[in-house]
Amino acid sequence: MEASLEQAFASFAADPQADELSALLLVNRLLAPALDLAQVRIGLQRLERALPPAQPPWRFLREQGFQGNESDYGSLDNSRLDRLLATRRGIPISLAVLLIHVARLAGHHAEGVNFPGHFLVRVDAHLIDPFHMLETTERACLEGRAELVGQPGEALFQVAAPAAMLIRMLNNLKLAFAGSMAWHRALDVVDAQIILLPDEPGLRLERGDFWRRLGVVSAARDSYQEASRLTQGAQDLRLQEISKAVLARLRNLDGESDVVH
Repeated sequence: MEASLEQAFASFAADPQADELSALLLVNRLLAPALDLAQVRIGLQRLERALPPAQPPWRFLREQGFQGNESDYGSLDNSRLDRLLATRRGIPISLAVLLIHVARLAGHHAEGVNFPGHFLVRVDAHLIDPFHMLETTERACLEGRAELVGQPGEALFQVAAPAAMLIRMLNNLKLAFAGSMAWHRALDVVDAQIILLPDEPGLRLERGDFWRRLGVVSAARDSYQEASRLTQGAQDLRLQEISKAVLARLRNLDGESDVVH
């Protein structure tokens, strides 16, 4: 990752006023380092000028053609604000960021909802599915989700702060890059997440795995050891499991050496 982008992530992490749009722009820059921010601002301004103050913002965006990209859901373009503005297609969380931005401009209270598997938005008292830009209900969201039965609603429909939204967007990228074995790019993503969550040992474990897949055993070992340090004395069962995984990875590194690619 370029030093300027690392600094941008660090500035976001340190800024209590950082918003959801800034988070999506960071994702955009990670995917497209040559992003033309001026063109993105022009696209946003055009949308803002067309916004009728009395119309529900999700209905406005739907009439403008914004919706989920059902035909190519896995495209990384769905996580780019510049492409979202150009194609009117995205995934729930990128469309959510746009809806939150537009809703607030129109004077509404808007915030992200970290629902598992499908990001949502609350605009005033309305729960919105941004993938379809339609109003929904908590009950409708839970239909067909047997794995969520019994979990408290406040946990399933909790507000997502901008930093949490950024982590979730980066998780999407990390999974995509790992799935295509683009380990260098997956490493950039996990490095960005570590800037946001420096004390999260699971991220160090992932970082070690990515370095190992790249054949850089010394960097992998350093990452595993850092993860081990962060889990020392942990009482939390999740952290104990991470610690066991770290020790297993370290044992498996014995006898391996760096490979130059």
